[in-house]
Amino acid sequence: MKIFIDASLLIYLNIPLPDSEASIIENFYKELLSEELYTDILVLDETIYISRKKYSVPQKDTIEYIDRAVIPYVDILPLTDQEYEKAKMFIIKYNLKPSDVIYLTVISNYKINFIAIENSDF
Repeated sequence: MKIFIDASLLIYLNIPLPDSEASIIENFYKELLSEELYTDILVLDETIYISRKKYSVPQKDTIEYIDRAVIPYVDILPLTDQEYEKAKMFIIKYNLKPSDVIYLTVISNYKINFIAIENSDF
């Protein structure tokens, strides 16, 4: 099964949480590791930015976490002009945020089956 990993999951894995919540998130991620996992550079960007801005996690710590817990297990898909062309259509048709449209476009272009996401728009 091909699964796109959204920033929300990566952020929750990166920030301090109560033990009970952290355990749930970590176990979910461990279960996902048996699947084909994908994301893109915008997700990593958002993970670094939101972790710092909202949760005060130093960028260096988030980068180390991504290098240790994400990069070895999740394929980073490229963003090209093909994603832009399809994204224009999704922006107009569904009125989504541009970052969400990029995710949707990548998921569509790479025929990914599922999204690990918290966003109710999806």
